Amino acid sequence: MKEMKTKYIFLLLVFSAILINGCVEDEVFVGPPTISDVTIAPQAPGATDYVTVTAKVTDLREVSSVNVLYKVGDGSYSTIAMTAGSDHLYTGTIPPQASASVVQYYIQADNILDLVSTSPADAPTTALAYTVGAPSILINEIFSRGVTGDLDWIEVYNNSDVSVDISGYKIYDSGGYSGSKTKMEFPTGTVLAARGFYAIVVDDATTAFPTGSNFGLSSSGEEVWLESAQGFIIDDVTFPAIADATYSYGRKPDGSTSFFTLTTRTKAASNNDAAAL
Repeated sequence: MKEMKTKYIFLLLVFSAILINGCVEDEVFVGPPTISDVTIAPQAPGATDYVTVTAKVTDLREVSSVNVLYKVGDGSYSTIAMTAGSDHLYTGTIPPQASASVVQYYIQADNILDLVSTSPADAPTTALAYTVGAPSILINEIFSRGVTGDLDWIEVYNNSDVSVDISGYKIYDSGGYSGSKTKMEFPTGTVLAARGFYAIVVDDATTAFPTGSNFGLSSSGEEVWLESAQGFIIDDVTFPAIADATYSYGRKPDGSTSFFTLTTRTKAASNNDAAAL
């Protein structure tokens, strides 16, 4: 009798473990893939350039396919399968397009459960874009640990050899992306010199922007977007939690696809010589 009771208890424990593991598995693993770190190279393509799109795609199940979808002007989207590489990076190549063409693109990832995600999240309603032959304007550095007297800011960089008027460009976080906040607009007359920098304070309610357009950056990390005056998303950066209140997060070298935590902030100046982790 004692052996039978012990057997029943053992079977009950095994059954409970299976049930709990199943519930945990459903809770943790069921979800679409995560897409991040979307970049293009070259960042300012010309009419003869093939454009390599790179994205990091992760899933606790298994990714079944990753595609970059693109269209030129008002055309229809074409689909290009992306190839898996190391560190969960996928690449796909958009063929050359005529000078001055606006190319819109987004990433779509599927997993083995047929769950789908896109980047941007509401694509194709919103898409990333580049203009063939146009200068490359990028988010270059982010300071998210602002306090009174030393507020949050985002630096943009002109990664080209010609000056660019960025009047009407917009910068925003998830509030601006969702429409719950007004996007923050760069002032009229803002001109970036060739290889120049411009830092915009984003959480100062006293600045001369429309009411509600200022926003604070989360010290725990979030995503920010840069939009051209024509309304196209030309860059977006997801920055991580920054542990030290004096550090920033930025590209090094300036305008590259490599991001680091910068232990030396370089507001409106080059990151190239900044100490980095």
